[in-house]
Amino acid sequence: MRGTAGAPAGGDPRWPRLHPVARGLERAVRLLDSALPIPGTKLRIGLDPVVGLVAPGAGDAIGGAVSLSLLFLALQYRLPVWAIAKMVMNIAVDAAVGGIPFAGDLFDVVWKSNEKNLQLLQDHRAPRRRRMPLRYWISVALLLVIAAACLIAPIVLVIWLAGHFVGKAS
Repeated sequence: MRGTAGAPAGGDPRWPRLHPVARGLERAVRLLDSALPIPGTKLRIGLDPVVGLVAPGAGDAIGGAVSLSLLFLALQYRLPVWAIAKMVMNIAVDAAVGGIPFAGDLFDVVWKSNEKNLQLLQDHRAPRRRRMPLRYWISVALLLVIAAACLIAPIVLVIWLAGHFVGKAS
């Protein structure tokens, strides 16, 4: 007998394999993106924007680590290249806007790229491992390089700006 989403009955239908890792990552995503409800609204806020306000860059670094973890899990579940590309796009938008002090933290309240990527992962994972052609791995490698560049670029920019303004002040 099969459960929902093609998983064996009795198992976790969202994560038929690697479920301890995937479920831990799912908890991290919820904690960062939507841990607390905002009273009087349907919105939820996570720790990512809160940490970003208190320690600029720290929330983005933690969110970036979770984003990359989701990408690697997507590879283990053999998501289609287009779904991984969409995950990278979500990361790129989050990194581009999220790197702006204060405005980026407000953006993180509504964008929730890791929740979007978790949903893509749950919706498009392959039911069982299979061998993928070389072109799949080449495409995915390029997308991983782009994702890493998107996550590193705001950090490099902040360091460069800090060095530039510190140099002018002395």
